[in-house]
This record gives sequence, C-alpha cells and structure tokens, in this order.
Amino acid sequence: MEVKIIRRESYWYKGVGAAVDQDPGTRYLVVVRFNKVSYANVSTNNYALDEVEQLVA
Repeated sequence: MEVKIIRRESYWYKGVGAAVDQDPGTRYLVVVRFNKVSYANVSTNNYALDEVEQLVA
C-alpha cells in the first residue's frame, strides 16, 4: 500500500512511500519505506495514522 506523508516536519513531507508494517502497540504504528534516504542515511520512518494519507491505486 502506498501512502503520502502529511507530517509537516518530516523529511519526506508530501513524499510517497510504501507502508510495510503496522504495530498496534505503539503511537507511531505505520512503518513506511522510501526510495530516497534522509540526511542520516535512513530510508524508513514510523508515522501515526493521522500523519499518512493512503493513495488509491
């Protein structure tokens, strides 16, 4: 499932990534993987449900 990031302070704001996992036990339960790496050479990040927008295929 592809998602668009809507957390303003995120490096990937307005970017698209693949939601790869969900952990219901945490606040930031959606793990998103990106093709582009951040300044810290990281390509995944966790987001809350209200910080991502599911894209329709």
